[in-house]
Amino acid sequence: MKKLKFGILAGLLILLSVSAFAEGRLPANIQTAFLKLYPQATDVEWEQMAGCYVAEFIADGQEIDVWFNKQAEWVMTETDVESLEKVPAPVAEAFMSSTMTGMRLRDIRIITFPKHPTVIKIEVEQYNSDEEFQLFYAPDGKLLHSLDVTELGGEIYPGLFFND
Repeated sequence: MKKLKFGILAGLLILLSVSAFAEGRLPANIQTAFLKLYPQATDVEWEQMAGCYVAEFIADGQEIDVWFNKQAEWVMTETDVESLEKVPAPVAEAFMSSTMTGMRLRDIRIITFPKHPTVIKIEVEQYNSDEEFQLFYAPDGKLLHSLDVTELGGEIYPGLFFND
């Protein structure tokens, strides 16, 4: 039942993001800001989420999501790294010594911000269960926050981290 709720929520988010661009084109200031940061990006897909414009593309074999606010300011970048070997060693060590290490690894993302320190998000789920958790680490391996996303789904957005 929980997966059905998540599926419905995900479907609604996709529908909303697609309809956001059905009414008009991507604002020129957003496109310009994106091209300044990632001039080599190709096959970019855009959506609107949590009041931001989000560019999704693949670079060096990694999925990258870049978030901009409506003023075309870069808000955050999520890089899907897919493996603990690609995060700072203190983060991998902290996770491997945590109580969550017995769970199935679902997603690992390095999240960078223009005005705040980098955060590494590790998402895990319990085997044979719907339980899901997100663990947020500083690059030095300090666990900043853990979030039970069993009922919420796993979407992250800038407001989850900071309200500035």
